[in-house]
Amino acid sequence: MIALIKNENEIDSILPFFAQEKYLETKSSIYGWFVSEEFILPFVLFTTYIFKRIVFTTEPINKNNSSIEEEIAFLDHMQNYIKKNNICDFIHKPQPSAIFRTYPKNANVFKWGTFQLPINNDFDDMLTRVSSSQRKYVRHAIRDNITITKTDDFEEVYALCNETLSRQKIQLLIDKKEFAHQYKNLHPQNMIMFKATFENEVQGVLVIFFDDKTAFAEYAGSIPRPKNGCLKLLHLYAMQYLAQNHNLTNFDFVGAVPDIKEDSKEAGIQKFKREFGAEIKEGYQFTVTFKPIKYYLFTLFLKMRLMLKGVTYVDPVERDRRLSKSRLKV
Repeated sequence: MIALIKNENEIDSILPFFAQEKYLETKSSIYGWFVSEEFILPFVLFTTYIFKRIVFTTEPINKNNSSIEEEIAFLDHMQNYIKKNNICDFIHKPQPSAIFRTYPKNANVFKWGTFQLPINNDFDDMLTRVSSSQRKYVRHAIRDNITITKTDDFEEVYALCNETLSRQKIQLLIDKKEFAHQYKNLHPQNMIMFKATFENEVQGVLVIFFDDKTAFAEYAGSIPRPKNGCLKLLHLYAMQYLAQNHNLTNFDFVGAVPDIKEDSKEAGIQKFKREFGAEIKEGYQFTVTFKPIKYYLFTLFLKMRLMLKGVTYVDPVERDRRLSKSRLKV
């Protein structure tokens, strides 16, 4: 049996960061959790004019070490519950942080993953895990007096992150109101920002969300040609700081195409993550369309709105499929 919970106080389990109410409310004013005896699945619901879409922020949280078969049944029941109660028009692509181990029937399923890395407070130990070709650049950055510091200047961080996304031709940028809300509600208990500086010029910034176990690299930005090694140094310093000051043991780079085409720009970003010694965790994501006409109209609406800004809209799942050697085929 599925229940829809709208208050975290009614849930008797410890939730990971992306499932906690204080995070969900920074994404949307409408959010909740689909709950059964075995699983909890958090979501946010976005309403744009007549269109309603659900986005899952994590995979199902397994309360009782239940089987994959039980998880499939939960996802099927959840899907039926949404349809029966007319909660949304479609389930959109989940957040990059959600790595499902299985999927429901009648869903558009595709492979997904994320790079993860164990961290500790020994900088030299973590540096030895960096690929040898990149290790020397980190040492050069240290010798060049690149400075890494925490920062509270969310305006500067936001601007550089969005400039970077724009330069990479990412079609949907970070919403400033949402970012400001996250800073106000989550910083510094669950959100921390770092910057790398060389000769008084900011080279790069890093925004991290965290709970009591894991740090999540949510946003990053850099100038077009940062000093060699400084972005690796930025991440290593952040990892050491979080391990030392918050006792964190895991670092998640948040989202990856498992079999990415090597000649793509995004492959370079994933190579950057892998060079820390990170390993990929693979699983699935899925979308479900309950009302095809409304989904078609929503996609048309996005295309027209972005066209006015000079941006060509591509469905986010299709965008990732184009980056995959197998088109993320399951």
